[in-house]
Amino acid sequence: MRAQSMVKAGILSLAAAFLAAAGCDQKNPQAAETPPPVVLVSRPVERKDVSDFQVFTARTQAVQSVDVKARVSGFLTKIVVKDGADVKEGDILFEIDDRPYKAALDQAKATLSHAKASLDLAKAALVKAQADYDIGLSVQKQEKGAISDQEVVRRLGARDEAKANISVATAGIGQAEAALEMAQLNYDWCKVTSPLSGRSTRHLVNAGDMVTQAVTVLDNIVSLKPVWAYFNVDQKTAQQVQIQIREGKLKSARKGEMPVGMNLGVGNDDAFPIAGTIDYVSNQLDPNTGSIQVRAVFPNEDETLVAGLFARIRVPIAAPHEALLVNDRALGTDQGQRFVRVVNDKNEVEHRIVEVGQLHEGLREVYRFRKVMEPGSDGKLVEKKVEVLKPTDWLVVEGLMRARSGDKVEPKHVDMQTLLPSDGDAKKTAPQ
Repeated sequence: MRAQSMVKAGILSLAAAFLAAAGCDQKNPQAAETPPPVVLVSRPVERKDVSDFQVFTARTQAVQSVDVKARVSGFLTKIVVKDGADVKEGDILFEIDDRPYKAALDQAKATLSHAKASLDLAKAALVKAQADYDIGLSVQKQEKGAISDQEVVRRLGARDEAKANISVATAGIGQAEAALEMAQLNYDWCKVTSPLSGRSTRHLVNAGDMVTQAVTVLDNIVSLKPVWAYFNVDQKTAQQVQIQIREGKLKSARKGEMPVGMNLGVGNDDAFPIAGTIDYVSNQLDPNTGSIQVRAVFPNEDETLVAGLFARIRVPIAAPHEALLVNDRALGTDQGQRFVRVVNDKNEVEHRIVEVGQLHEGLREVYRFRKVMEPGSDGKLVEKKVEVLKPTDWLVVEGLMRARSGDKVEPKHVDMQTLLPSDGDAKKTAPQ
């Protein structure tokens, strides 16, 4: 029994030793190797014609807006134009009762005919008076006593009077022609026509209403092509643009050579697809607002723009230049400084502080160089320009927080703008 007890004790000691050894192994397990995090990378988009700009709020306005008024007084008999219809110059819009003006026109025609007949009579009287005078002179020369001097003088006076009557009759014709022309105009004005091509508003009178010459507004017509947009530019921006123009870096806005874009707030707020040019700049700044009024003109060939729209106008304020553009998701912020993280050819992450500019078609400009203060040869700090970003760099655009400086990552290449997988040479040259 004692021997059996000793055997059992030995077995238990051995088991305890094995369990202790196993416990020591579990306290210090071998760590499994963690794979590098996967990040999406892309190269900056390089462009050579990027311009800085400012955006201003504007209101569109029709180039022409005309109140259509009656040019003669009378009762309105017919409304021809439909409310809101597009019209062409010369189209009939309204009709006024023309019967009184037709009667006046017929009277003017008759007066002209009477004046012409009076001229014919005056001409015939002159022919007769001239013949009598010529005969009197001829008879007096042949036989001096056959006709008296008084008779010759009388016939001369009759001839001169006939000439005067012709002048009066001629003037009467001119007067009658002018009256006829006025009567014809009044008659024609009974049909109210559009003074320009454009779009009408609703009719402001009804058939049967009495309209008064040059007082009653019948309709309003606005032109459709082109369209103006007015906006105000602050003094600082105006001076900055003026400096660029003087240096020949920008075209003159006063000469209608500065292109602009318009956004109506529909779709992408960063896109300004409607192209126009500045055609007017005020001659002075408004002292109350510290701004200057500017006008842009847009062709509006598709007639989508109408007067009164709220719009945003993008105006270039600097000359076109080369730029590197990146997606905003490639940019991080640390204590007010913007940074990017670059994956080098060893798949290691590099942290770089950058300076950024404006958005251009959804991508942010990142300046290739950055000014830094470094010690010079004399130990004093001097300003130097350092290249912080190259077109060939691979930027982390997804997984920025996982890509810590100095760590290794597994990069996957994507398109900078869409962040979708990209094809082509970029795939071959991406870091592996």
